[in-house]
Amino acid sequence: MSVSHGLYLKNHYLATQQMGYREISSDFQLEIKGYEETSIWMCKQAPDPQIVPGGEIEIPMPLGATRFQPAQVKVAQQGAVALTETMRGHVSSMLLSIIADGGTFDCSLYAGTTKDYLWRKDMWDCFLQLDNPDRNWDNRTEVVTLSGTLFFHYFGEKFEGNSKDYRAGGKSSRAVGNGGATPASSYQPPSALVMPAHPNQYIAQ
Repeated sequence: MSVSHGLYLKNHYLATQQMGYREISSDFQLEIKGYEETSIWMCKQAPDPQIVPGGEIEIPMPLGATRFQPAQVKVAQQGAVALTETMRGHVSSMLLSIIADGGTFDCSLYAGTTKDYLWRKDMWDCFLQLDNPDRNWDNRTEVVTLSGTLFFHYFGEKFEGNSKDYRAGGKSSRAVGNGGATPASSYQPPSALVMPAHPNQYIAQ
């Protein structure tokens, strides 16, 4: 490990400080549409979707050489999810209601809380595949947790939030610590998705 002089390290400190605080993994809420009061308090793990190419396409070239180009972006995605159960069975009741309503739902991931957040990402036509939780007489200290996979569709939509510092309800005097405005992406969805009569179908307006 190198030993550097203080001024050199200070320059690195100032450069990283200008970018703002780092996002913390635990600072989120997942909101399932139609089941907001259960999902935002019971979901302790959820995927943070990104839109990237779905893989590589190998292009042959003369003399046996090859090169790569990106495949189509991957919008059908999946990620780990975990929900903690209550003694009244809120999560189990929600899962039964989702199945009765067709098995799919829309949801949003908030950086912060649903009331004060830096940004929001929308996921469409989602469904859950969960493993059965274990029950054990010897396990007296673990919360009953339903873990599994969230399957969803994400189209790169990221919406600016209503707060610069969700840790204090948007009123912190240190809000400048977030490094300024959220960096803008050049990607713009071609049109907004709106819900018609059926909750699991969407049309472009």
